Amino acid sequence: MSTKYNESWSMFRGNPRRTGSIRTRPLTRPLLYWTIRLGPIISSPVYEKGLLYVATMTGRIFCLDIIRREIRWYQNVGSPIVSSPLIMDNTIVCATYNSWINGDNLENNFVYCFDKDDGRVVWKIQMRGDFFSSPCPAGKNIALGSMDNNLYLISSRGEIIWNFKTKGQVWSSPSYHENMIYFGSDDGFIYSVDTDGSLRWTSKLNGKIRSSSPCISENSIFVGTYKGGICCLSNMDGIIKWNKSISKPVLSSPLLVNDKVVFGTSNCTLYCFNLIGSKIWEFKTVGKIWSSPSYCEFDRLMFFGGLDSFIYGINSSTGKQEWKFPTMGAIDSSPCISNGMLFVGSRDGILYCFERYRDPSYVH
Repeated sequence: MSTKYNESWSMFRGNPRRTGSIRTRPLTRPLLYWTIRLGPIISSPVYEKGLLYVATMTGRIFCLDIIRREIRWYQNVGSPIVSSPLIMDNTIVCATYNSWINGDNLENNFVYCFDKDDGRVVWKIQMRGDFFSSPCPAGKNIALGSMDNNLYLISSRGEIIWNFKTKGQVWSSPSYHENMIYFGSDDGFIYSVDTDGSLRWTSKLNGKIRSSSPCISENSIFVGTYKGGICCLSNMDGIIKWNKSISKPVLSSPLLVNDKVVFGTSNCTLYCFNLIGSKIWEFKTVGKIWSSPSYCEFDRLMFFGGLDSFIYGINSSTGKQEWKFPTMGAIDSSPCISNGMLFVGSRDGILYCFERYRDPSYVH
């Protein structure tokens, strides 16, 4: 029986449930394939059909032909992009964080939709509020959090369908599963909202939910808090099943791997728990972990970046480091894995592309 692979990583964390895992060709051990200087990268790359889309802090979005190792097109929007693009049908959707470099100028933010083949602007919406949150497909529409305290649902034609207001900024990227949208806010609440904009439930956690995005299993939600919480909630009613406290913020989004969940934290530790909250292993780094770990379900290694400038490959079963690659800048961009390749952006301005290791031809 042949294995069915998913050869696209079309959004932040790979899918609407934000699990960070994908059924794709394994890397086993990555080998450097290509590097290209694009500009400082916080946003995470997305991939489909041999094309990689990458956004930069300098306000550019690139379409890269991975086979030809060349830029197919790019657009300069003039405002920083730190949230990750979304590939949706024949388009690329991304949003700006204008005040990153322009102070308190919040009026000049846009949600953009580009044609994914040639980069032309299909539509754009001017918004009040920066976007750190990454867009998520919600049926045929797009869910996106804003630092103006709202979650927005936007149609594929660029029309705002509704907004849901919270009492804090929404940095967290929304998740979507079975007609429900899940997201966190700086007001300390996790929200479950129907696609018609009606509230299903809220749950108060121990602090702000910053850039950690809800990771959805069939029965549970996993998320981290800025105060230092690692939480598991019921996705039916928001009741907290278990939580762990640590000394530093959890800004990385969780990785769901079969019967395990993995959290990167600002106390320089990667934690792995089983689904009932028992710790399986932990792995220490030199720098804080803001990058979210990513994983191929047929591989043994999970990958993430550190603020210590390294890309790590950690054995998902043992928690032992088996691979490490140095870059020249802090990494808070989360890896993209697809079609037997690994893509990681760094604040050093370089995109790093890896392929599956193979012995050179002279080795027999």
